[in-house]
Amino acid sequence: MRRRSLLAGLAGLAGVGGSLALPSFAFAEPQSRPNGPWIQSGQTVQKAALTANTDLGRKLEQIADRSGGRMALEVAGTSSSGWPIHLARFGEPGAGRMPVLIQTQIHGGEPLGTEAALHLMRTLATSSHPAVLAILDRLAIWFIPRLNMDGADFRTEDGFLVQRRQNTQEWTPQAWGLAADTPAPWYLPRSLRQPGAVSGYDINRDFNPDLDFRLRPGDEALLPSLSHIPGFFVTPEARVSAAVHQRMRPEFFIDHHHRGSNVESEENNQLTTLQVIGIVTEGTPEYPLAPAVRDLSFQVNVLVWDMLRSLGNSPFGGITRYPDVELPGTALGSYALNGSGIMLYETRTAAQQSMGMLIRQSVAGLGVTLEALASGTVSGVDPDRYWDIPPAGPRIGNPNEL
Repeated sequence: MRRRSLLAGLAGLAGVGGSLALPSFAFAEPQSRPNGPWIQSGQTVQKAALTANTDLGRKLEQIADRSGGRMALEVAGTSSSGWPIHLARFGEPGAGRMPVLIQTQIHGGEPLGTEAALHLMRTLATSSHPAVLAILDRLAIWFIPRLNMDGADFRTEDGFLVQRRQNTQEWTPQAWGLAADTPAPWYLPRSLRQPGAVSGYDINRDFNPDLDFRLRPGDEALLPSLSHIPGFFVTPEARVSAAVHQRMRPEFFIDHHHRGSNVESEENNQLTTLQVIGIVTEGTPEYPLAPAVRDLSFQVNVLVWDMLRSLGNSPFGGITRYPDVELPGTALGSYALNGSGIMLYETRTAAQQSMGMLIRQSVAGLGVTLEALASGTVSGVDPDRYWDIPPAGPRIGNPNEL
C-alpha cells in the first residue's frame, strides 16, 4: 500500500493551524506532554477560519463544479430549523464499487470533521494521482459533511456563535399520535426542557437498528427510555442520515466526532490526539452483530492506528481506543447492526491551537482507509490486533478552569 500517496495532499492544509490560533495562551503546571497552550479564562476559540453554514453549500458547489462530473451534490433533507443537509456523492454503489459513507458533525460543536471532509472531497474531485483514480474506480464514496446544521450555527440571544451538541427542536408528542403528557426521549436533556431554554436533541442517540422505526399511537410506554436502548428517530436529521444509509447500503461507515483532552495512561502523560473505536454495541436479539462486520471494523481501526504511528516524528501521537460502550441508538451502532463496518474518529477537542494538525490527522486516516478499501489490502490486517490499541487514559481538563 502506498501510504504516502494520498497523504501528499495534506500540504494543502498548510497554515490552517495558524489561522485558527488563539490570540494568547496560558502555560499551566504540566499535566500532559505537550502541555497546552490552554485557553485562558474569558477567552473564546476563534472560528472564523471554519466553514459557516452559510458558506457550506457554496464550497460544496465549487468542488462539484471543478470535479468534472466526479462529484454529484444534492440536498438530502432539512434540519429541524430548516437548514439544508447536503449529500455529496462520488460514484454509485454496484458495478464492482464498494460503498463507503462518511458523516461528520452530528454534534454541532464538533466541527473539524467537516473541514477534513471538505479537504478530502477536493482531493477526490480534482486529483489525477493514480491512487485517487483507483479509489474512484473501486469505491462509491458519499459524504454527509455536516449533519447537525442547527447545532453548528447555534447562537446566543446577542448573535454570538457558540455551537452546541444538540439540534434545535421541541418535543411534540401529538405529532406522533401520542398523548400530550408523554415524556420526551431521554436524549432531550432536562436542562433544555426548562422554560426559556432553546430545546434540542442529541441526534446521535436518536437512531434505531430498525431504520424504518417511527413512533406511533400506543408507544407511550417506550418513553423516555434509557441510554443503552435504541432511540426513536424523532429528529429529522437522524431520519435523513438513515435514509441515505438505506439508499446506499454502505459496507463501511465512518463517523467523525470530538472528545475532550485525555492522556495516554496513568503512567504516560502523552496527550491523546485521537480515540478510535470499532465496536459500540454487541447487538440486539433482533439485530445481532455479524462477525464479518466486527472484523472489518477492527481491521480498519488497526490500519489507521498503524499508519498514524508509522509517520514517526509527527504530532499524531497518543492514539488510543475509545472506552467500551453499549450504544445501539447511535448512528455507528445502528449501522453496524445493518451490515456496515464502522470507525469512530474522536478527535481531541477543538479548543486548542492545534486545530490544523487535527484536521490533517483526520485526512490522513481517511485517506489511508480509502486506499486500503480500494486495493483490498485491509483484508490482510489481523482484526485481533484491535485489542492492542491502548485503551483510553484519564481525561484532563483545562488547568485554567480547574
